[in-house]
Amino acid sequence: MRRLLLWGGGALVVLGLVGLIALWWVLLRDLPDVETLADYRPALTSTVLDRNGTPIGEFFEERRRLVTLDEVPEVVIQAFLAAEDDTFYQHRGVDYMSIARAASAVVLAGGSKVQGGSTITQQMVKQLLLSPEQTYTRKIRELYLAQRVEERFSKDEILSLYLNHIYFGSGAYGIWEAARTYFNKPLSDVTPGEAAMLAGLPKAPGKNSPFLSPVRAEERRLYVVSRMLEEGFIDADMVETAQTPPPLADPDANPFADAGYVTEEVRRRLVDVIGNDLVLNGGLTIETTIDLSVQQAAVRSVQHGVEELDHRRGYRGPLRQVGNDGADAEIERLGQAFGLEEGSLPLGWGNTPREAVVTRVGKDVATIAFAPGVTATVALEGSKWAHDGNDPSLHGRTVESLIDVFQVGDVAAFRILPPAAETVETPDGLQATLYQEPDAQGALLSYDIHSGDLLAMVGGYAFGSSEFNRALQARRQPGSAFKPIIYGAAITRGFTQATILHDRPVVYEDFASGFVFKPENYGRRFLGPLTMTEALARSVNNAAIHLLADVGIDYVMDFAADLGIHSPLERVLGLALGVSPVTLLEITRAYGVMAANGRYVEPRLIVRVTDRDGNRILEDVALDPVVAAPTPSLHSATSGTPEAEPAMEAPPIADVAVVENDDELAAEDTAPPLPADHVMQPADAYLAGSLLRSVVTHPRGTGRRALRLGHPVGGKTGTTNDNTDAWFVGFSADIATGVWVGIDAKEVLGRRETGGKAAAPIWIDFMESALAERKPRDFEVPDGIVFTRIDAKTGKLASSTGEATLFQAFKAGTEPTERAAPTDPDGDPRRRLRLDF
Repeated sequence: MRRLLLWGGGALVVLGLVGLIALWWVLLRDLPDVETLADYRPALTSTVLDRNGTPIGEFFEERRRLVTLDEVPEVVIQAFLAAEDDTFYQHRGVDYMSIARAASAVVLAGGSKVQGGSTITQQMVKQLLLSPEQTYTRKIRELYLAQRVEERFSKDEILSLYLNHIYFGSGAYGIWEAARTYFNKPLSDVTPGEAAMLAGLPKAPGKNSPFLSPVRAEERRLYVVSRMLEEGFIDADMVETAQTPPPLADPDANPFADAGYVTEEVRRRLVDVIGNDLVLNGGLTIETTIDLSVQQAAVRSVQHGVEELDHRRGYRGPLRQVGNDGADAEIERLGQAFGLEEGSLPLGWGNTPREAVVTRVGKDVATIAFAPGVTATVALEGSKWAHDGNDPSLHGRTVESLIDVFQVGDVAAFRILPPAAETVETPDGLQATLYQEPDAQGALLSYDIHSGDLLAMVGGYAFGSSEFNRALQARRQPGSAFKPIIYGAAITRGFTQATILHDRPVVYEDFASGFVFKPENYGRRFLGPLTMTEALARSVNNAAIHLLADVGIDYVMDFAADLGIHSPLERVLGLALGVSPVTLLEITRAYGVMAANGRYVEPRLIVRVTDRDGNRILEDVALDPVVAAPTPSLHSATSGTPEAEPAMEAPPIADVAVVENDDELAAEDTAPPLPADHVMQPADAYLAGSLLRSVVTHPRGTGRRALRLGHPVGGKTGTTNDNTDAWFVGFSADIATGVWVGIDAKEVLGRRETGGKAAAPIWIDFMESALAERKPRDFEVPDGIVFTRIDAKTGKLASSTGEATLFQAFKAGTEPTERAAPTDPDGDPRRRLRLDF
C-alpha cells in the first residue's frame, strides 16, 4: 500500500510537472524578448523645415514625436496616473487588487466588462510586445511579460515608453502630438483641464474624441479631473478652473497648407532617392531653402490674382438649385453635414468657403443659411463682380442688383467675413461674401539668383484642390516672354541695344504645305524702324521675327538650352513669339542667368537631410532633378501701357528664306573664355538684362507697372494666341521670379487678359513682399561696359536738341559714333526732359 501511494504521488508530481511544462509550452513559449524595448525605435514623423528652421510640412504613417519624461509636464503625468494606474509607482507590473475589482465588476454586470484592471505596464506590453486580441492566453502572457519588463526597466522608462507610443485618436501618436492635435500648443503649455482630456483618450480614442463625440469626451474629462482631485494631484481651486471645457484646435486646419506644393516636391524627390519607408517613418529632418514668409506672400499673391481674374470672368451660377420648397430640407441637411448647432459656428469657419442656401433676395442684400438658425447676409458691394460668366461679352462687367445674381433656393459657396464697420449690419452680426473656386490656375516660382536657393513655389490656386505642380510639370507656350531669349542671343552675336530693327509687314510661306505666316503686332499696326531697346520694351512681334531670322534659329535654340531651357523647341520662326511650350522653371531660370551677369545657378530645393540620430544622409538637392549646370554651347564662345503680343503659329523653317551673314555677326573664335559657372560673358548678360530693365523703364514698356516697386527690376510680359496663357517673368538684383496664369484645358482667359493684366499684378504684388526687407540695389556693372546717351529713335549718339534720348549700356568699342541730326531747336525743353529716360 505504501509503495502504491509512493508511486501514485510520484505520478501526480510527474503529471503536475508535465502539466506545467505543457502550460508553459502553450502560454509562454516564443515570448517576445523584453530587451527589444531598450532599443525602442517607433515610426516617427519626418519634418520639413524652411530656411529659418520653421516647420512647413510633415511626412508620416504614424504622426509621432519622441519626448523625454523630463519634457512632459508633471500635471500631465498626474492625469494619466489618476486615469489609468494610480498605484503605478507601487506595484511590480501587475496590480492584483485592480484585477480582482475588475473581475468582481464583470460578475456583477453579468459578464459585461465594466472596468479594466490593466496597469500602465500591462498596456505598454500589449501595445509594444503583444497583439491587442482579447483572449485569456494573451492576458496570461501579458501578466508574465509585465513583470519581466518591471524587472528590466525603471518606472520612468516604462512611463516614457507608454506616453510616446499610445494612440490618442485623430491621427496623433504619443503625448507630444496629442497636445498639438487637440489644442494646437506645445506640450509644455498644457493646463490641468487639457491634461485631463488627453488622459481620457487612450482608453477609447474614437469614442472619447472631443472632435467626434464632444459630450462623451467632456464626461470622460470631468471624470479624470475628479480622479486627480481624489489622488491629491490638484486642489479645489484648480478643479474649478479645470472643469471649464478647454478650447480646442480647429480639426480641419492645415498649418502647412501654404507650402503644399513645396513639400510634395520634397517628398517626391526624397522617395526617388532614399525610399518611401524612410521618408514616412524615419523621423527625418529635412532643411529646405524656402523662406516661409516669402512663400506665404507667394500664395496670397497667386490666390488674389487668380480670384481677381475669376471675378472678371464672372459668376458661373449656383452649385445646385433646390427651389423654395426644398430650401428647408437642404438647410437641415447642410447643418447635419457640417455638424452645426443653432446659433453657433465651429472654430475656423471664417477661413473656409462653405455651402449655404439663399433664403431671401433683395436688390442690395441677400440672406443665406448654413444650417437651421445659422444665417448670414450677403451685400451687393462684395458681389458686383458676379455678372453672367457664361456670356463672354460681359467679361469684366459689374452687376447693380443681387436679384440678377441669386434666386431663392440657390446653393452656393460663401466665406464668412470678419466684423467691419463698412459691412452691412445684421441682427446677429454674421456677414458673408459669395465665393467661387476659380477655373483658372496660377503658378509662381522665385529663387535667389546668387545662391540658387528656391525662396517660394506655388504650383496652382490651391494644393488641396489640385496637386499638379504647374511651376514644374506644366509646359505652356510662353508667348512674348520668350523674346528676351532671342534678344539675348543677338547680343552675344554683336547686336547692341542701339541696333535698328524693322517692324514692317512680312509674309512667310511654306511652299510644301501652302501655309502662309503673316505675323502682326498686338495693336495691328506697324511701327517702322526701332532700336532693339524699344522693340523689346513695346514687345513688337515682327521685329522679334526679323531678329530671329538674322541671328539664326539653330543658334537661338542652342542659346536657350545653355540658359536651362530643355523642353523641345520647334525649328520655326514662330519661336520668336513663344510657340514652343516650356515650363515656368525653365523660363525663370533663363532670365536668372541674364540677371546674374551670365552665371548659371541651378535652383536648389533641399539644403540637407538628417536622420533621427542626426546623421547627414543627403544634401544640396536641386529643384530640377534632371538638369545640372549645362555645358556651354555655340553662343558661349562669344561674348496705359501696351500689353504683350499673342504668339502666332509659324511654318517650318525648311522653305523659308533665312539668311545668316557671318560677316555681319560677331566673330566667335576671338572672344575670351567664359568665367567659371558662366554660360554667357558677363558683359553680354548685363546688356541682355539691361534690355529687360528697359521693358519696365521705357515710357511705352509693357512692364512699366513694375516701377511702383521702387527697386531696379527687369521683366517681360507674355501672352499667347486667344489669351490662353499669361506670363510675367522678371528679376531684381537678387531675386528672379516667374508667374504664369492660365486654364489647364487651355481655354481663353478672356478679352484683354494679357500677361500685363493677368500675370504682372501677381508678380508685382509678390515682389513688393519679397523685396520689403531688402534695400534697393542696382545691378552690378561688369568690366568692359560703358554708358552713352543715344537718340531714342535712331540709335545714334544723342544730339544736344534731340527730342528723346536714352542712357544706354554698351560693350566698350560697340557704342555708336555717329551723332543724330538735331531736331526742333526751338522746341519746349520741358517736353524733351519728359521724353528723356
